[in-house]
Amino acid sequence: MDKFLASIIDKTWDDLSIETVSAAKKVLLDTIGAMIAGANEAPTKQLIKQLKAENEGTYAVIGSDVCLTLEAAAFIHGVSSVAIEMDEGNQWSKGHPAAHVVPALLTELERHEGVDGKAFITMLVKAYELCSRFGRATTLVPDAHAHGTWGVMGAAAAIMLFYDYSAEELRDGLNLSASFALPTKWDAALEGALIRNVYVGNAIQQAIRTNDLLQAGFLAPKNNIEYVYGEIIGRKFDDAAFFEPSESWDIEKNYFKDHAFCRYAHAPLDAYKALIDEHDIPIDAIKRVNVFTYQRAATLKRADYHNALSAKFSIPYALAVWSYTKRADHSVFQEAYLQDENIRNLAEKVVVVASEELEKDYPTIMPAEVEIILHSGKTYKKRLDLADSGLGPSVTYDHLAEKFISLTSHYDEEKQKKIIEFIDHIETKEDVKPLINLLRHEQEMGESD
Repeated sequence: MDKFLASIIDKTWDDLSIETVSAAKKVLLDTIGAMIAGANEAPTKQLIKQLKAENEGTYAVIGSDVCLTLEAAAFIHGVSSVAIEMDEGNQWSKGHPAAHVVPALLTELERHEGVDGKAFITMLVKAYELCSRFGRATTLVPDAHAHGTWGVMGAAAAIMLFYDYSAEELRDGLNLSASFALPTKWDAALEGALIRNVYVGNAIQQAIRTNDLLQAGFLAPKNNIEYVYGEIIGRKFDDAAFFEPSESWDIEKNYFKDHAFCRYAHAPLDAYKALIDEHDIPIDAIKRVNVFTYQRAATLKRADYHNALSAKFSIPYALAVWSYTKRADHSVFQEAYLQDENIRNLAEKVVVVASEELEKDYPTIMPAEVEIILHSGKTYKKRLDLADSGLGPSVTYDHLAEKFISLTSHYDEEKQKKIIEFIDHIETKEDVKPLINLLRHEQEMGESD
């Protein structure tokens, strides 16, 4: 890993291809949209209000009109980035690098003057790469949630890239940050426990703290990374993951979400939609729906969802709510849909089963086979190896701009346009810091006070 860190530090804007820069802009816009929408969620707004009472400061909270202390703003930025389950992900790292590095970069940015667009994008690409490689290297315990585990090192890397650290100092900081990885639980998402969002908030906050501790001379044991991720919250930390970037960076190998559900639900939903549309199947004709998929995705089997987060991690809800609304965006988590008896009755007809056959090629593919059985006895089947859309290179900036506009509908059109254009031309900016003011919302949070 040491050689890899030295190589990453040496990378400059000139080492980035047009494709890499394009990918970074898309990740930045997409993550910011998720953060703004997440800050507008009721639990996040309440948390901001509570923190403001004791932690009012000078650091902007993106998506609100509130300013908090540095660490409190960092914490909220992490929480909001994953609050609506619309942040990008990376199947190779088996997690969400951008949710850990973009909030860290935007929070730390306020401490610096004159960070130009090329420097910011270069830091984003490098931080994403480091974060994703940490995910590749780590084999977590089976019941862990990836949020807030190896991502704390990615967040710390994002912060430290603002400073002129040597590879050895960067390694010391990463080693220190590993101490702040949380013992997370996958069931938090399945049960709709909002501590799951806090996992990322903690990572961003501790990344800020890690840098301060490093500068003050605090260190961790030399093998701390291997110990934490190989023995405590994980079963293996594999140095083989730190090979040189070849033709592309990991930021170019990501996926974006159009469906506001866990990625594991996307292929089942797309296969189900295709069957319904192709065979014109009415809802009342459906007797049962079988969904076969790989083990991790099969954990999204519960039909006893009770809030938005638990529904976002329910394949039965995804299929049922789409059947009645023909939508799978953030709007389908309104309380009226969550309480709808027709939707719940259909969800209870969906049975999700782990398949050894479909497990073999994960995560190279993320397959699902859907079988719809009708009351008449007819059966229809369809298999998808990947969701129909979302792989990074196939998603255009314009498409993500439309998604951004949808997620930030409480912003006025002029502000939305300025944000989209700023990021699209970020490499021409002599100072990126004005972006932070653009991302503030001067009305919604004030109304909630």
